[in-house]
Amino acid sequence: MKTLFKQIQVMLNRGLRSLSRQPPTASSTSAGSQQSYRRWRKICKSLRYYFLALILAGTQIGLLTVMPKQKVVAQTQGFCPVGTTPTTIDWRPAVGAAAITTQNQNLNVGGVGVNFNFSESLPGRVIDNVETRIDNDVYGGLPGPNLRFNIGLEKTPSPGNATLNINFSRPVILASPLTILDIDRNGARDFGFIYQDRVTVNAFNGDVPVGVTLRSLGTTTRVEGNVAVGINENSFPDRPDGNVSATPAAQLNRIQILYEPGQEYGTPLQDETVGLARLSICTPPPPGASIGDTVFNDRNGNGTQEQGEPGIPNATLILRNSSGQEVSRTTTSSNGTYRFSTLPLGNYTVEVLRPNDDFNPTTNTTLAANLTEPNQELLNLDFGFRTTALGNSGAPNIRLIKRITNARRDGQTISGANFSAFVPDPNNSNDDNLPQAERFPGIIDLEQPVRSRDEIEYTVYFLTEGNENINNFQFCDLVPSGTTFTNNSIGVSGAGNGASGGRYLTPLAPLDSFTNICPGTNSNGAVVANLGNVPSGNFGFIRFRVTVN
Repeated sequence: MKTLFKQIQVMLNRGLRSLSRQPPTASSTSAGSQQSYRRWRKICKSLRYYFLALILAGTQIGLLTVMPKQKVVAQTQGFCPVGTTPTTIDWRPAVGAAAITTQNQNLNVGGVGVNFNFSESLPGRVIDNVETRIDNDVYGGLPGPNLRFNIGLEKTPSPGNATLNINFSRPVILASPLTILDIDRNGARDFGFIYQDRVTVNAFNGDVPVGVTLRSLGTTTRVEGNVAVGINENSFPDRPDGNVSATPAAQLNRIQILYEPGQEYGTPLQDETVGLARLSICTPPPPGASIGDTVFNDRNGNGTQEQGEPGIPNATLILRNSSGQEVSRTTTSSNGTYRFSTLPLGNYTVEVLRPNDDFNPTTNTTLAANLTEPNQELLNLDFGFRTTALGNSGAPNIRLIKRITNARRDGQTISGANFSAFVPDPNNSNDDNLPQAERFPGIIDLEQPVRSRDEIEYTVYFLTEGNENINNFQFCDLVPSGTTFTNNSIGVSGAGNGASGGRYLTPLAPLDSFTNICPGTNSNGAVVANLGNVPSGNFGFIRFRVTVN
């Protein structure tokens, strides 16, 4: 077809050039001849563009190769079933694999949860987290936001492969093929920097593989089944020469894009980058089902809203699907009511967040809500809270929060852990919704392996709450097994009147007045303190160190 097009073009150009070189003159031809000449020249021009349009209409692959709007052509194909609508997944800009995963883990498209994550054959050594990002720059000739996927740290060749995983909360149909960007290899202008992109696309519906058809959209790639490899010199980011489309054969709930260095042109000596354009899925129009009711001040604590128990405004509620992915969130009105509307049928949960530090829940903070009928209104999900000891609005209370705040080896802090940041404990509610959480820095567990003679520092923070002082505040914490207390290292801050400081009780020593406070037998030693009479709202800590045996 291309050869035929060239032959026609050559023939028409020759005719035009011939006419151009030998135009009829007034002395040699009649007025009729001049008119025939002009008419023939006009016909030749029209035929040239007619045949061009005819040939391109029969070679759509060639059209997609040269047209700058090739993505628009690809994404307007009728992949969506009748009654569904193509909806673009609006991912969020981020820099680094971890940030992309975090900022795009709760995306929702028409009731379908979407999240992205990465894996590496050599954890921490493959993905460049500066150049792997989602941004608004043009890439592969397409406007952003596009995802760039780079392997090879700081321009060095990649020692392994990495995979981008795209997960859906339920099976979906893609509204258009995936567009993978800028698959190529090094060329003449990359002297001394060998690299080759190699991308494998797999799709699954549960554990069942779904076939994927790849097609080159440019001139720098070769397609082999579900694998695309770079074969020509790299293109610039504003060109679509290295783009490839990937079309799944059926619905899916998981896509894997494996990116690895190709070896066809030699051992890579440079990092590599490919991209991914935004993708779209087919979504049904949502029915008008609703979930909601009230968050209220449960003054008598019986879990039921009664007369005189007002709603709590500005409380946050989160709606999640059956997979636990966030679908939507809202806040209560001035009278404590809330509502999630136009929901697809399915099984949901509604979670309420603690309105503020003055409240504790009197009902479950997560309730199930199952929508089984179109336009169903499930408006009976109430959440109750009552005032707590925090501040001056409740009974006296003490919050205790234990953290590891340092770890030393040979006098130097062990690297790899950030002891200066506050890390909440998912298994302990004492650190939920803390005022000024930055005052409670430290980690819950030390993941770095410790050695004999390493020194670990523990800090137990306390916060007194309520409308009265905490009198005769006593403290006890047992020294962890496998460690030995480091003498003369107890620090106490925030004690009240009548305090006598902290001290260490040797193993098996009598606990005296601390017997009912220590959480077990004093078999390895204990740190105790008498903090005296501590005012409400007081913040402080007890700090001590141990040595690993």
